Amino acid sequence: MNIIITAPSLNPKLNVSGISSVAQFIIKKNKAHHYIHFQIGKTDEENGGIVRILSILGSYFKWLYLLLTTSDKIVHYNFPLDTKAILRDCPLIILTRLMNVKLLIHIHGGAFIQRDDIPNWAQLFLKITLNGKNPILVLGDTEKENLIEKFGCKNVFVLPNSIDLDDATSFSRKPFTINNHLKFLFLGRISKPKGLEYIYLAFKELKKNHQIDFKFYLAGKGEDEKEYVEKFNHLLGDDFIFKGVVFGTQKEDLLKETNIFLLPSFYEGLPISLLEAMAYAQVPICTNVGSIKYIVEDNINGLFIGVKSKDDIVYKILKVQNDISKINVLGLKAKETVFNKYNPDAYIQNLNSYYNYE
Repeated sequence: MNIIITAPSLNPKLNVSGISSVAQFIIKKNKAHHYIHFQIGKTDEENGGIVRILSILGSYFKWLYLLLTTSDKIVHYNFPLDTKAILRDCPLIILTRLMNVKLLIHIHGGAFIQRDDIPNWAQLFLKITLNGKNPILVLGDTEKENLIEKFGCKNVFVLPNSIDLDDATSFSRKPFTINNHLKFLFLGRISKPKGLEYIYLAFKELKKNHQIDFKFYLAGKGEDEKEYVEKFNHLLGDDFIFKGVVFGTQKEDLLKETNIFLLPSFYEGLPISLLEAMAYAQVPICTNVGSIKYIVEDNINGLFIGVKSKDDIVYKILKVQNDISKINVLGLKAKETVFNKYNPDAYIQNLNSYYNYE
C-alpha cells in the first residue's frame, strides 16, 4: 500500500517539529507499507508574506496531482488544531474526501483542541473537515472527548505517540549523588508558548536567592531563538550551553548528559521530546496540559508545575535539589513507564489496523 503522509520537512536541520519526528518514526518502523512524504508547512528559515501564500496555493495543485497519479493509496494526514494549520490544511483534507480517497486524520494537539473560546469560523471549518467516516487518531482520551463534544466527530481512536527505543535500551543512568550537578534540558521548538520565559524567570530567582550549582542546555530552533539565547547567556554565562538543532547520536549524547527535562508549555499534544527524555531516565518537570497526564504522574515519574508559574518551577527544582534520591527514583520510573507503555512495535501494529479501518 502507498501511504501519502503529510508533515513539515523531515530534515531536522531545516525544521524542528514534533510532527516531523512522528512521521520519521513511522516511516522508519513501518516496513509493511511504502510511504510518500508530502511536505506541509514552511521550514524554519522561510519567511511568511505573499511568497508563503503563493507556496501554499502551489501545494494545493501538487496535492491534487499526487492524489490523481498515485495508485493503491491511503492518505495519512497529520493535523495540528491551530489557526495556521486550519487555514492551510482543511481545504486539502476536504479535497481528499471529495475525491473519495481513503483517509486517516492524525491530530497532534494544538490550541483549539484544548481551548473553549474557538472562533466561530474555525469551529465551522473544523466541523466540516472532521465529520467524515474516516478514522481520526488522537493522543489521549481527553482529546478524544473534546473532539466528539466540540466538533461532533465520529470514529475517533486513541493512539499515543511512540519513539525508537534502540539506543535508550542499552543506556543505564548512573545514580545521582550529592557531588553531581543538576543539568537541565529544554529540547524542542524555541518559542514563547513552550514556557521559556518562565524557565528564565525561575533561573533568575534561583540565581538571586538560592545557592544552587546547575547548568542549562537549550536545544532546538524557533522564532524566539535569538531572544532566549541572549537572555540565558547573559544570566548564566558558562553555565548555559546552546546546542542548536540536535539529531542522531548528538541528540542521544545530550539526553545521556542531562538529567532534568523542563517543559512548562502552555499547551501540548504528547511531546516526542518528553518521551525521549523519559526513556533516558530523565526527570520531567512539566505542565499538566494536553495528553501529558497520560504519561507523567506527579511525584511518581515526574513533577507537575502550573502553567505560567515561575514559582512552581523554582519550588520543584528546590524539591529535587534538597532530596537528590528523588532524582534517581523518578528517573528510573520515567524510563520504566516509556518502555512499558509506549512500545514501538505495538504502535505500528495498531496504526496498521487503523489503515485497514472500514
